[in-house]
Amino acid sequence: MGKNDNYYGSVLNEFIDKNCSHQMTCMNIDCFMLKRSKRRIRIIESKHINEKMPYPQLEGLKAMKTFTPRMGWTLEVYIVTGNPPYETAEVQEIDSNKIYKLNRSSLIEWLNFEKELKDLQSITTSLEDFPNA
Repeated sequence: MGKNDNYYGSVLNEFIDKNCSHQMTCMNIDCFMLKRSKRRIRIIESKHINEKMPYPQLEGLKAMKTFTPRMGWTLEVYIVTGNPPYETAEVQEIDSNKIYKLNRSSLIEWLNFEKELKDLQSITTSLEDFPNA
């Protein structure tokens, strides 16, 4: 099965896939956010509804969470699943596996660092709630 035109996300990723070892994971980060006033960094991987997360990509996101950020900074890693215009979206915390189901306005508040996930009107579940998943 061939890879479509949007598969790589960048010409560098395509070059690496075609010319370098496949004994590593190379992935694009969909979103890197830095909020200086709050000393916070967010790394977000975006998926469409029904789009699967490849295991190597999930493993890479979890590895990022283990890195120690600059002194006094907080590093957050998430997967956001939804389709534009994001009337609803699920936000999964990588380190806790908690999933928050947000509406569009709550998602925007969170993306703007205005509110924490735990403070937003949402439905929270955990992957542990689904042992056969």
